[in-house]
Amino acid sequence: MLIPLRRARSRLEAACQAGERPPSSSHEGAEARLALLRAEYARLVTAARASIAAARAGVPDPLVYLEVELARHCGLPPDDATVPAVLADAAAAMVLAGRAAWPHELLAVCS
Repeated sequence: MLIPLRRARSRLEAACQAGERPPSSSHEGAEARLALLRAEYARLVTAARASIAAARAGVPDPLVYLEVELARHCGLPPDDATVPAVLADAAAAMVLAGRAAWPHELLAVCS
């Protein structure tokens, strides 16, 4: 069973403040990292859903939720980025991560 998110986050924060790196091979360290990844994923999905709801409601700037969340991760594209370039970057990252089938489908949709 995964350890609760608050406990995982507090342990990682304490380790960082002490100048330590969280254990990379321990089961608890892996659980803590997984809990944080799940929380960050949930935040991104929530921001996407909020943006869609805001667009449907006619809010003037519906992407603000996504922009804020992506900015937290330094994930905003450059101001001059094009859609194909952003998708190509995502495709390359997926290939490097070993999930080569999905990005090609994504690129094909936008070609």
